[in-house]
Amino acid sequence: MTDPTAPITQDVVTFPRRDTAAATGKVNLVGLTREELRAALIAAGTPEKQAKMRVGQIWQWIYQKGVREFDAMTNLAKEYRALLDEKFEIRVPELVTKQVSDDGTRKYLVRIAGGHEVEIVYIPEEDRGTLCVSSQVGCTLTCSFCHTGT
Repeated sequence: MTDPTAPITQDVVTFPRRDTAAATGKVNLVGLTREELRAALIAAGTPEKQAKMRVGQIWQWIYQKGVREFDAMTNLAKEYRALLDEKFEIRVPELVTKQVSDDGTRKYLVRIAGGHEVEIVYIPEEDRGTLCVSSQVGCTLTCSFCHTGT
């Protein structure tokens, strides 16, 4: 049981961003803002005049089409895709387990940056649903149905 009088602790990085760079030498594009993505592309050699267009293209591939490999970004030149692959990665949290109960409740255990695990729970209701997303590793709410707070 967590001491209710304990001070709030520093948040742990819970979404893969730049922290993967130390392990792979590559910057993870997932989670960057458009401005951060633009700056990263320019730093990697994208001409400044092309940066806004490239951000739009890459953003669409990652967030609208769900692409996880630069080679699939067919509206980018092969040489540019090779540059992106050399400097960046597209890494999303890994689904560890999925459970569905008889009432339709769904629990997902997700591995995030640093190998930490958090849980996402969807509780359906007749005309709506509730989504509980752990905001940090080691959540102190200790919900009985959730892995994160245990």
